[in-house]
Amino acid sequence: MPLKTWPKPFTYFKDVRVFLISVSIVTAVFLAVIFTFRDVSVNGLLRESIKQQAESYANLIVITRHWNARYGGVYVEKKEGVDSNPYLKELGVNPDITTTDGRVFTLRNPAIMTREISELTKENKGVQFHMISVRYLNPENAPDAFERKALEEFERGVQEVWQIDRTGSAPLYRYVMPLLVEKSCLACHARQGYKLGDIRGGISVNVPAEGLDRQIASSRMELISAAVIAIGLLLGILYFMTWKLVVRLDEVQKRLKHVAITDELTGLKNRRYIMEQLDKEYQRAVRSGAPLSLILLDIDHFKQFNDTYGHAVGDTVLKTVAVEMKTSLRTYDLLGRIGGEEFLIASPGSVLDEAAVLAERILEKIRTTAISGSQKIAVTVSAGVTSLGDQDAKADTLMARADTALYMAKQAGRDRVIVL
Repeated sequence: MPLKTWPKPFTYFKDVRVFLISVSIVTAVFLAVIFTFRDVSVNGLLRESIKQQAESYANLIVITRHWNARYGGVYVEKKEGVDSNPYLKELGVNPDITTTDGRVFTLRNPAIMTREISELTKENKGVQFHMISVRYLNPENAPDAFERKALEEFERGVQEVWQIDRTGSAPLYRYVMPLLVEKSCLACHARQGYKLGDIRGGISVNVPAEGLDRQIASSRMELISAAVIAIGLLLGILYFMTWKLVVRLDEVQKRLKHVAITDELTGLKNRRYIMEQLDKEYQRAVRSGAPLSLILLDIDHFKQFNDTYGHAVGDTVLKTVAVEMKTSLRTYDLLGRIGGEEFLIASPGSVLDEAAVLAERILEKIRTTAISGSQKIAVTVSAGVTSLGDQDAKADTLMARADTALYMAKQAGRDRVIVL
């Protein structure tokens, strides 16, 4: 079955439109949820990657500090640009020593080593880290609001604290892990009241997050594009398939409707349809005062045709008579087969005389038409004609009077019109 033109707004079944819209909404929401979940997952992985990067820096600093503390600090030659750590003196430690050849070496303890490494990583990678403590000697180790909150969390057993800070000119991934007092730390910090295992502070790492934001934005745009394409394709396929289904259903419905109101043999309207239409025409005529006439026709001696020539010839007679009647009518006249060999014509707008003339014309046409078969067969028809009158309270009354007129035509010798 050929399809109609490209999909247009559904006019075939209202329920299908509702169904399609509902399914489209559910599908779009379902896919949106899936892509949203995917977006959250991807962004989570990206954040986890930068967290691991910050954690790696922090762990590397802890290991480096352990190495430094194990040897009680590392001495470096005091050359241009190398200053002594002034805060060691506050702990009772002289940071400088002089060798026998007159060179001066200064102590690089874990704290100052951490700061100097941080300066190098800042220049190279943009990553910064430093020690923080609530009991600091170096003001550079004073915690800010975020770091102070992290230290408070460590006291409650939290192992790490992080956040993305967007308050500055560029976003930063901030990560803080606790720093515990070890045996090697007591040489310098026992005077501050720290004991082995205490949380002395933390290591704060700041990693530039511009790259993370770009990755998240790029990933999100890719997901949004994929979601729009997927939803568009799926809804397009859904619309197209539904359209094809509706077109086919519409054709089936039309065929079923045609079968339901059509006489299979003659192609005329069947009794149910013609009686429904008669009732509508009766109601319209009563309201408007317009004339309405009926012609009830019956093929004469039809049983003899079947008995003599067989049912195949009888069917041919019915079809031929139906064609001759149909070609004699106006476009708005109604014609239907209401019984075995009985036909009904409803003629809106026709008065009784006009209906009688129409009936005579039909009878003459059928009378002069020979049915072709193994031999020529002459067929005649009887007709009863009547028109709507004031006494007709319903269409059945009009129909009964036409039936009486037909009966009278049969009794009067057939092949004639009786008007009643």
